[in-house]
Amino acid sequence: MGRGPTESYYRVLNEDYVEGTITCLKKDTIKKNINTNFPNILNIEPTNRCNLNCIYCPRKQASKGVGNMEWHVFTKIIDEASSFQKLIMLNFHKDGESFLHPRFIDMIHYAKKKDVAKTIHLNSNALCWTDNLIDEILDSGIDDITISLDASKSETYKKHKGIDCLRQVEFNLYNFFEKREKKGLKKPFVRTKIMEFDEISKEEINEFFYKWEGIADDVQVTGIHSWSSAIKDVDITDEKSNKRYPCVIMWYALVIDWNGNVTVCSVDWNTEINIGNVTENSLQQIWKSTKLKEARKAQIEKRYDMYKVCKDCVVWVSAGDLTKWLKEKKEYYS
Repeated sequence: MGRGPTESYYRVLNEDYVEGTITCLKKDTIKKNINTNFPNILNIEPTNRCNLNCIYCPRKQASKGVGNMEWHVFTKIIDEASSFQKLIMLNFHKDGESFLHPRFIDMIHYAKKKDVAKTIHLNSNALCWTDNLIDEILDSGIDDITISLDASKSETYKKHKGIDCLRQVEFNLYNFFEKREKKGLKKPFVRTKIMEFDEISKEEINEFFYKWEGIADDVQVTGIHSWSSAIKDVDITDEKSNKRYPCVIMWYALVIDWNGNVTVCSVDWNTEINIGNVTENSLQQIWKSTKLKEARKAQIEKRYDMYKVCKDCVVWVSAGDLTKWLKEKKEYYS
C-alpha cells in the first residue's frame, strides 16, 4: 500500500523506508544498497489461504490456486539469501494470512536462526491468534508486525472484510500486548493499520487513533489501491502523481509465491510478471535474468503498458522519481 492522500498521517515506520510506508525504500537507502548480485528485500508468501473475505483483495481470482509453501522450498530460499549480504527486510506475507501455514512459526525461527534480514516483518489480521499462538509469536523473535484492522466500528469491519469479528480481533490484540508487557519484551514491534477508504469518515479514523494510541507501538493510515484494476468496486485513495516514472521497487525486491514462482512486486497478485521459479533456478540466477532486465527496461523506456499490473498501478508513486539515476545503471536493464 502507498501512503494515501492525507500527508498529516505520514510518519516514520522504519528507518529505511519512505515516511508512511513499509514498501518503498528511501532514495539514499536505494543508492547505497542496490546491487546486481542479490535483492535487498524478499517477500515470501507462506500461504495464500485466508480466514477473511476482504472486498479489496483479488486473492481468489489468482490462477495459482490456494496452497502452502513446502518446507524444502522455504529453506532453499532462506539458505541462499543468508549466503549474501543481510537483507534489509524479509516480508513474510503476500496474498494470504501467513499464520494459517501449519509451520509458520518454524519458518520464523529458521529465518531468525539464519540471521537472514535486518528486519523480519509481516502483515496479519490477527483473527487466528489464540492464547498459545500469541506465546509462540512472542517467543519466535519476529521483529515487526502490521495488523490490518482497517476499521474502528464493527459495521465498517464487516463491510470491508466480510465477517463481523472486529471485537474478537481487538481482544486478541489486547491479550497480545498484555502478555508482551508481562514478559518484559519490546519485540515484536506491532502497529495497527487503517486504510483511507473513500467512504470512511475522518471521525472513524480519529476514533481508531484514539483507541490504539498508547496501546499499539504505532498507528498507521494508508491509502488503498485497486490491485491494478483487479478490484472494480474500490475507489483508489493511494498517493497519486501527474508524472509517471519507473517503479524503482523492481531494482531492490523479489516476491516468491507459495508455489515457488517469482515476480517483481507484491501487487502482482496473479504473477503476470513471472520471471522464474525457485525450484528450478536460484534466486541469484533469477535476479540476474534477462526476464527481470526486460521488465526494468520497459520501465526505463516508459513502456508501462507492457504488463497490465504495471499499467494501472499507483504504488510506484510513493517510492519517488529516480529516473536519471536508474538510466545510468545500465547493468540492471541491458
